[in-house]
Formats: sequence, structure tokens, C-alpha cells
Amino acid sequence: MQKENQYQHLASALHDFINYVKTQELWKEQDHLYLACSGGMDSVVLAHLLKAADCRFSILHCNFQLRGAESNRDEMFVRAMAQQMGVDIQVKLFDTKLAMQEGKTGLQETARNLRYAWFNEVIKADTSSAKQWVLTAHHADDQVETMLINFLRGTGIAGLHGMQEKNGLLVRPLLKERRAALLNYAKLNQLEWVEDSSNAEINYTRNFLRQAVVPELEKIFPSLKVNILENAKRLSEVEMVYRKMMDIEIAKLIEKRGNSFAIPVNKLSPSNPLDTIMYELFSPFGFTAAQIPEIKKLFIAGSGKYINSKEYRVLRNRNWILIEPINLTEQTIKLVEELDTDLVLGDAILSFRKVTANTKIDTNASHAYINLKGIKFPLLVRLWKAGDYFYPLGMKKKKKISRFMTDLKLSLTEKENQWVIESANKIIWVIGRRIDDRFKIDENSNEKLHISITRPS
Repeated sequence: MQKENQYQHLASALHDFINYVKTQELWKEQDHLYLACSGGMDSVVLAHLLKAADCRFSILHCNFQLRGAESNRDEMFVRAMAQQMGVDIQVKLFDTKLAMQEGKTGLQETARNLRYAWFNEVIKADTSSAKQWVLTAHHADDQVETMLINFLRGTGIAGLHGMQEKNGLLVRPLLKERRAALLNYAKLNQLEWVEDSSNAEINYTRNFLRQAVVPELEKIFPSLKVNILENAKRLSEVEMVYRKMMDIEIAKLIEKRGNSFAIPVNKLSPSNPLDTIMYELFSPFGFTAAQIPEIKKLFIAGSGKYINSKEYRVLRNRNWILIEPINLTEQTIKLVEELDTDLVLGDAILSFRKVTANTKIDTNASHAYINLKGIKFPLLVRLWKAGDYFYPLGMKKKKKISRFMTDLKLSLTEKENQWVIESANKIIWVIGRRIDDRFKIDENSNEKLHISITRPS
């Protein structure tokens, strides 16, 4: 009788699983699935369901080498399970502690970054013609915790509805299942799994919520998890409408320029609702909700002021807010915050020094002497762009730099690689060519800025 009940439960669960995959179009029969399996109950259940459903799948296991013998035990367990099931397995050993030091990130973030970076590598290395997906065993209780974490940390509407069944190449086929149902399935089918001892440590945010916060909230709100999961569905639909309207607003504001983006300050600042629009504008570039007030300060800041995320820089430049990759910014815009600075500029070194009135003036074109009294920091060192102008030394009328270079009969390559130095929206030196007449030194210039460009011989 017990075996018959066990068989009926397996058949029913398997039917529901297969039907859900088909109705939600999570994958097709011919696709190849990579199951991220830790050896815990959730991922073991998913492996069991995939095998019973005769899916084409392989197993991926991450050994973060953080729990000594226990980490190795988990790896050996997953390897043995894969062998028993007759499926391929790939195992990746990570030096997680070293990655934490190098990336200056916390343990959970580091492990997540390492895990998903490896998953992407595996997919890219698969040269078969089949479509590939990475499966994780996240379930409904994980969803509740994720939504609480996102809400408490501050997030956009996408974070409020939590995880999705499909996100890029990632699929979560158990996301609608409660942990209790998965545990019941595992016990009825006499499945074996391993327990991660770190799950009992409440110093991790998710564990603290799971063990301390959620149980207390459920005493007051017995339907807490059900309500949160229902909110996830509603918010997911709300986001569809929200996203359509937000995409329209953002398209009006942002202008793509190669690998960079430009936003006119006079269009962004009166936008309404400003904070929401700004969050949607800047969050794709790694900026957090907490940084939005700082970015707003750039509306009234001078050129050269900037704020960084890990990979991007938001920079005020004249009437624009620029968003540029930091590595690109370092190539096309360099900031000089103070004197006695040396910058690498291609194959040359650009030096900034304060000199006294008695310093001998070098008239070579690779040297410029500027009246320090009129200079405001930070200085911007950048490639010239269309519309730039200055007052060439000895002239009282402004001249566009494009015309200035044409008059010098510069080649196209020389024009494309012409750098300028800017102070408070005014170009003070077309590097290696001529300074601006407004910044020339005279007999009253007690403090001078000496800028030189040198190239190794």
C-alpha cells in the first residue's frame, strides 16, 4: 500500500511538473538543460523530476571551498548522484576568499557572481545545436525571502515582484512550489540529500529572515507567505504597464553616443516623477537608489563633477549629464583634481605644475603657461568635439577648434586625436597647439600653471 501511494504521488507530481513546463513554455523537449545542483534537498528533487521526465540534462556543481571537508563531501555526493542517474557532471572549484579580496565584495555576492559567471562560460562553451538553459531549484519560500530583501534594501518595481521563472538563459521551474511540498516529495520518494551547515547561521541576511523574521511575522500575519506570493503576481503584471510607459519617457531623455550616453540637464531636471525616472535611467548602469540624490546634485554642479558605480561614471559636462564606462572615460575624459599631477595620455605624459614668477618660460609647443588665477579645478582633459571653440592666443575673437585645425592643415588622424584641456567650461589649451588668450600670463601673474606634454624617446 505504501509503495502504491508512493508511486501515485510520484506520478501526480511528475504530471504536474511536465504540464507546468509545457504551459509556461520553460523549455522544449529537444533543449539541453544544465542543472545547478548543490546537493541540497531542493536541487536533488529537481534532478529527480528531470530524470523521471526523461529530460536531456547535465549537472553543474560549484565547490566554493568555504566549509572544508563539508564542501568536499557535497561535491562527492553530487558526483555520485550524477553517476547513479547516468548524467554528465561538471564541477568548478572556486577560490572564493581570494575573489572576495580582489573584488572587495561580501561572501554572498562573491559566490553569486562566481556561480553565474561560470554558468555563462559553460553555455558559451557548448557548441551543440540544441538550445541550452541553466536551471536552479529556487522555490516559493525563496521568492518570499527575495522580495523581503529587495524591499528592505530599496529597489525598483522589478525587484518588488522578485524572481521570474525565466530570466535570460536562467530557468526556475520550481518557483511556484512551497518548500514543504518539495520536502514531502523527497521523503515519500526516499531521496537522499546533504545539509549545508551554513544554513543554520543567522549572520547571513537570508538565513536571518528565514529563521528569525518570517516566523515572527507569521505569528501576526498567518497568511504572510501566501499574500507576498500573490503580490508577486500582481506586481509582475503592474511592471508590464509600468515598463511600457517608462521606456517611452527614457527614450525622450537619453541619447546614445557610441559606448556612452548623454542626457540634457534641462530636460531631465523638470521630469516628473523625477526620482523614479532617474532610478530607471541610472540603475541599469549599476547606480543604486541611494545614489540618486547625489546624481541630482550634478544638476547644479560645475563641469567635471562626477559619481561612480562599479563600472560606470555619471559626469556633468556643460549642459549634459554623461554616462560612460569607466574604462572608456579613462580613455576619453581624464580629470585633474589638483596640481602636481601627471596623467598618461596615450604614449605621452601630461604634467601639471605650479611655478613662480621667476621661472624661465619654455616657448616649445609642448609647454603651456597658464595664469593660475583664472583656473578652477577639476580640469577636464578630453578629445575635442564638434562645437568646441576658444580664443587663440593673440586673438580677441573666438574660433571654432575645427576651423583652427583646418587652418593649421592638420591631417584627419591628427584632428581625430586632438586633445584639449578645459576649466569651468572654457578650453584653456589645445594641447600642443595654442593656449586660450583669456588665460595668458602677464607681468602681474605671480602664480602660473605649467602644463607640459612629453613623449619617451
